[in-house]
Amino acid sequence: MRSAAGGPGAGGENRPPPIHRRNVSDLEQWIVVVRHQISHYLRTYRFIGLLAFVLLVSVLTLAFQIDTPAALVRLEQLNRASEYLSNFLVYIPLWIVLAAAFFGGDALSVDFASATGYYMLVLPIRRRTLLAGRYVAATLVTLAIIAVYYAIAVLGGTYFFGAAALPWHSLLISFGLAALYVVAAISAAFCVSAFIRSPVAGPVVTVLIFYVGFTTLEGVLELAGFEPWFSLNYGAGSIAAVLDTDFVHDLTVPVGSGQYSHVWAATPPEGAAIGLGYLLVFLTLSIILYQRKESTG
Repeated sequence: MRSAAGGPGAGGENRPPPIHRRNVSDLEQWIVVVRHQISHYLRTYRFIGLLAFVLLVSVLTLAFQIDTPAALVRLEQLNRASEYLSNFLVYIPLWIVLAAAFFGGDALSVDFASATGYYMLVLPIRRRTLLAGRYVAATLVTLAIIAVYYAIAVLGGTYFFGAAALPWHSLLISFGLAALYVVAAISAAFCVSAFIRSPVAGPVVTVLIFYVGFTTLEGVLELAGFEPWFSLNYGAGSIAAVLDTDFVHDLTVPVGSGQYSHVWAATPPEGAAIGLGYLLVFLTLSIILYQRKESTG
């Protein structure tokens, strides 16, 4: 006779075996967040529109140059491939700020100002894992757009000067500085996104502050004789400056009546220091703000 504890009536023989669930690590969760966030970005009109716009501008620039006599283009670029690349890449800071605003300006605010937060923030996943996944995804899609612009620049340099004449080492340093400013600008955009609850206002505020506002402030400070070393846009100028063969850090321009104006340009080491400072400060602030805020959507 079977005991009551193990008998059929007590469910001893019909009891299902225990299910052992494996805990999902933070790394696995981070990979899932990165993959799904990139998939989301690639389906949005922001990515498609910005990529199309960058392609349109770069291809039209190259097309007009090709339509011009090659000798005239070389003369205009001081017969140096490095000068050509420097002038072509001068708009990289603008593309970086726009991409950072598009992909980072509302990356965190959606969890606080909409119903999305009630679904995302209650999941068994750490907030820092969510932030890190979105941050890396925004960085990768931005680098993809920047890489396209670099590819068009290299194509133009090869057409006019030949591949052997291109300063590959300096070009690699320039792309490294661009990558640094991508993560710096996205850190700043994430900080704005964590601070401002409106997903609509975040991208606009990012562009107004870090491009329009800083560009205006740079001009005012230069007139007063001060170097705008704190500006993200100013430091990003080193991306093209590393290829500029006639680079001048401090250009003094006479404005009449014995007065002079200064036009500053960030050196590559200075630009790297500014970009690293933005990365450390704003990424830290983004993490702190995102950890402490509550969803009120």
